[in-house]
Amino acid sequence: MSGRYASALAAEIAPDLLSRFDRYVRVDTQSVRDRTRSPSTPGQLELGRLLTDELREAGLTDAALDPNGYVTATLAANRDHAPVIGLIAHVDVSPDAPAGGVEPVVHRDYDGDVISLPRNGTRLDPASMPELGAREGHDIVTSSGDTLLGADDKAGVAEIVTAVAYLAAHPELPRPTLRVCFTPDEEIGEGATLFDIEGFGARCAYTLDGSGVGGVNDETFSADEVVATIRGVDIHPGYATGKLVSALRVAAEIVAALPTDRLTPDTTSGREGFIHPYELIGSAATAEIRAILRDFDENTLREHRELFEQTARSVVRAHPGATLELEVRRQYRNMHEHLAPVPEVVAAAEEAIRAEGLEPARRPIRGGTDGSRLSEMGLPTPNIFTGGHEYHSVREWASLQDMAAAAATIVRLAAVWATRTDGA
Repeated sequence: MSGRYASALAAEIAPDLLSRFDRYVRVDTQSVRDRTRSPSTPGQLELGRLLTDELREAGLTDAALDPNGYVTATLAANRDHAPVIGLIAHVDVSPDAPAGGVEPVVHRDYDGDVISLPRNGTRLDPASMPELGAREGHDIVTSSGDTLLGADDKAGVAEIVTAVAYLAAHPELPRPTLRVCFTPDEEIGEGATLFDIEGFGARCAYTLDGSGVGGVNDETFSADEVVATIRGVDIHPGYATGKLVSALRVAAEIVAALPTDRLTPDTTSGREGFIHPYELIGSAATAEIRAILRDFDENTLREHRELFEQTARSVVRAHPGATLELEVRRQYRNMHEHLAPVPEVVAAAEEAIRAEGLEPARRPIRGGTDGSRLSEMGLPTPNIFTGGHEYHSVREWASLQDMAAAAATIVRLAAVWATRTDGA
């Protein structure tokens, strides 16, 4: 098929999808850690208002944005006795890279070579990005090189809006009742915090927050965050002999004492977890280390936590006068144990992916989604691909053909569930 689309349906909806994606990524929705309100930033409300308007224009007349930044809407069933199914994506983008002033660039009919972006010398090299090299002939969307793109997760947002708008415009296509929710602050672990599961009223849901085409995720990491606060003994450096205990140096020693040849994001893969100190701030008086701990196995996650704590305490003990405070924050847990009792939920996603002409790839995701917490809270929510890659970086990119396949998969998913009866 010309343009390398998976199906005629994907090719048909691609222009609308690209137009929506272009609008959404230009809105600065970067979340901030340690939020004091929901959402953590006003741009998320700005995009929420835009989405509410577009959903209403598409015929989802109950579309609404609540004060906490959650957008909800309903597309009613056109088949009797079908269950209510949820579609979820998050509007915020990561605080790990610049996100203001996103200017998307579309590289039509990608030739398989290095893509040089206009700003900051950013290059996308297929030699180190095999997924990109495999997308020759696709239309590749990037940022200008000095910001992230926002495909995580505005690709998912655009795919859901495009799909439900297409279904609303084609009442001959079978569908169950579809409940839509766009969440705030997923990137800082808060997307499910104020999610109203009872009000949402779905039997199950799907997040559109994955990556490679055909992917469906029914396993995620389990995750904790550790915050280590070190207090030293500060004094004027000219009078510091025998008195100064620098909290900043002690914190740096803790980070240096953690394993570097294993248990790091860059030395692990597959089902291996890690300890990742991602922020170190402070002064001679007080310093703070923030680290995320990840593993698929709960017992191994506990071992990571114990290793971090033992390392920190050992280093601090070697510096009389320094003190240590440790806070462990539970973030999310592996969704697998909550999805295993309802295998039909993942099976429906795989059936929809096959209907789109793709081979489903069920794989654990080395991260988490809103679905991690929602599944634990009682709403089974596996994850479906979006077509984005290199998330949380200025190298982020997405294939329009793969995004269109994800949107078309939603249309296929609606057809799958329309044939089921509620409770079956």
